Amino acid sequence: MRILRLSAVEKRIVVECHSSEDFPFVASLIREGDLVYGETDRAIKPKEAGQKAFRLPMTLLIKVNSTEVDESTPSLRVSGSIEEGSPAEFVELHAHHSLVFGLYTPISITKKEWLSHEIEKLKQYEKESQKPLYFSVVLDDEEAHLIQVSGSGLKEVGLINAQRSGKQFKSEGSEEKYFSKLSEIIFASPLPTIILAGPGFTRESLVKYLLERNPKTNPKQFLSVPTTNTGEKGIREALSSQSIAKALGESRLVKENALMQEVLMHLGKDDGLCAYGFSHVERSVKAGAAYVVLLSSQFDRLSREKSSALQEYCHQSGIQVFILDVVHDPGKQLEGLSGIASLLRYRFE
Repeated sequence: MRILRLSAVEKRIVVECHSSEDFPFVASLIREGDLVYGETDRAIKPKEAGQKAFRLPMTLLIKVNSTEVDESTPSLRVSGSIEEGSPAEFVELHAHHSLVFGLYTPISITKKEWLSHEIEKLKQYEKESQKPLYFSVVLDDEEAHLIQVSGSGLKEVGLINAQRSGKQFKSEGSEEKYFSKLSEIIFASPLPTIILAGPGFTRESLVKYLLERNPKTNPKQFLSVPTTNTGEKGIREALSSQSIAKALGESRLVKENALMQEVLMHLGKDDGLCAYGFSHVERSVKAGAAYVVLLSSQFDRLSREKSSALQEYCHQSGIQVFILDVVHDPGKQLEGLSGIASLLRYRFE
């Protein structure tokens, strides 16, 4: 994720999601009553009899009443009432509409007030997202683009030419040299997840080649997806595919699941190192006993004031906060514990 604009005067922040993991985070920042601006298209009803309805590209500002993350696309849907927009003559004020934001699409969020923990969380998330997440190879039978994927964007780090021409084009020896060079680079990467994308059969052949040579110690995970494009367009296409989005989204779920299992373990042991329920968690936070607080997305949405105030206090106290989406098992388990829990350094009464 990248912050494109942060204006304290306008109380407006513009962000851009660069991975499927960014959407739940951005959704957690958007509250009911916030103003979100974006591009869309809307069905326009005919003004006169005999005319047909048509769809028109528009830019709209909506007052939010709900958000929804679709991790399979991936995308963020923000729904609410239209406050303003253009072309002005086609804007139906106060009508309901949904804005859908995909990868690399600017999302403008305006609040009555941005709390300090929200700003700090946003900046910290952007900083963390600078770290490389995945190494990708987008190739065809002529060349391979080596692209590093991070939460802040894409960076091409190399180009390998297949060096095939004439009769040598069909040479297995030529393909062996091509794949050998790529495998050397791929296995040297410290990143465990490798995305392989591109048109044609070359990508499939490379996957087979790599799997045969994947080291038993510290093996790589290969995510292969066919694309119509190569280069940066190819990796953007791959990252938007459902199969890749699902696989990459699992990394966040692993961390959330580990935290939730720790909560359940302490509850099972009844060792007093876990608190749940808002009043108990709030007391553990203010007593300095808590070091991690977990909130379900449902609790965060329905108990906005309580959640925001608690997060602000945690921010000031250096306590980590995680928001678990209730569409996944860890979030569902947390929702069963009233939607809020904390992990404690020591027992307290």
